[in-house]
Amino acid sequence: MSQQSGANAVLIFDTETTYKTTPSSPDAHVLPFTSESLRLNRNLISSQTIRSSRNPQAPVRGNVDVSGDINFELSPQYGKLFKHIFGSYGVAGGAAPYTHTYKIGALPVGMCIEKQFTDLATDKYFLYNGCRVNSFRLAAKPEGMIDCSVSIMGAKETIGAATFDATATDNGHTPFDGFSGSIQRGGSPLGTVTEIDFTLDNALDGNNYVLDGTGQRYSLPEGQAKVTGTVKILFEDDVLYALAVAHTETTLELHFTKGAGTGASAGNEKMSFYFDEVIFKPQSPVISGPTGLLVELPFEAYYNDDTDASALRMVLLSPIATF
Repeated sequence: MSQQSGANAVLIFDTETTYKTTPSSPDAHVLPFTSESLRLNRNLISSQTIRSSRNPQAPVRGNVDVSGDINFELSPQYGKLFKHIFGSYGVAGGAAPYTHTYKIGALPVGMCIEKQFTDLATDKYFLYNGCRVNSFRLAAKPEGMIDCSVSIMGAKETIGAATFDATATDNGHTPFDGFSGSIQRGGSPLGTVTEIDFTLDNALDGNNYVLDGTGQRYSLPEGQAKVTGTVKILFEDDVLYALAVAHTETTLELHFTKGAGTGASAGNEKMSFYFDEVIFKPQSPVISGPTGLLVELPFEAYYNDDTDASALRMVLLSPIATF
């Protein structure tokens, strides 16, 4: 028998128009990833009945929980996935470069995500329907790839012998790295940042189970979004710390650029994340040893009166016309 190799596994995904239903005319995209933990879990529930014997009764089935993380390295080809991360999406441009703008809004109905195992003696395809993004996390540092992850919640799993889309689009994968990144605060370069990470939490309600004989989630409504993060900077002054103590609003921008960054052609894309209203949490520097000191400042982004009306937005310049 042939054991499946992780190196040969494939993820594809598509947008559902009806929750928990695979599109009849699919337009799936390949989803490059570094690791994943999306799977079905279902509890076995033991009976508590006393029946004049110490032997247990057969357990009954619990509800179906489809959930897990997909980890990936940030690249300009993930535009379709970001529609499910943010919810609001628009594109401008009659020809390359195209400007893709993502803001916090109502999430799409759902996703179907398929894991393809084709090293086996008989190919197997694990399809997960009714998936939505519960949270997105990005972590950037000066060296290496930009690590990202999405936490997924879903409704059901189906195992089949054929893929739901044999012609899934593969936009390729050309990841950004730390050398391509820059950060600004209040419109000026913030050149002393050693690390930044942030999370967009969509606050999905995964408790909507009903008496319908399936044990599956009936729906996955999103809640109020929350955007939080942390910056680590070299301790050269107290400017950011003073902002935090004064509870002063500021802005953050995080840019990743390939080539010229114009978006006119492959290899020249730019992806920018904007936090237009930010408050830092005061957290004093500590002396952790004899070497150079860092200041670690958590922050929270929000929407109050900014014209773009989104606590976090992303702008992608790309030669791809639409995602």
